[in-house]
Amino acid sequence: MSANPPKNDAWRPYGDVRFVLIRNTGRLKPSRGLILDWKREGRRWEALVVWHDDAALKPVVKMDWLRIEDLIPVPVDPNWTGPSNQGRPR
Repeated sequence: MSANPPKNDAWRPYGDVRFVLIRNTGRLKPSRGLILDWKREGRRWEALVVWHDDAALKPVVKMDWLRIEDLIPVPVDPNWTGPSNQGRPR
């Protein structure tokens, strides 16, 4: 069995979104994050997110429970091949 789908076939889309952008109050650009887990707090949902906080003087990796309202989902298409210069620094 091959790890690559045939050319006339495609991988099914992922059922859930794990990559997110995190809205940061007072910052122009959101941070990129990865959802590790979900929990319900009362009537709202929270996600355990890990992200690289590069806005500080000394960038650090953070992990915390964030409200779903602070997250922007980033869907991933497993069939996207990307531009030809993928992986090269810009």
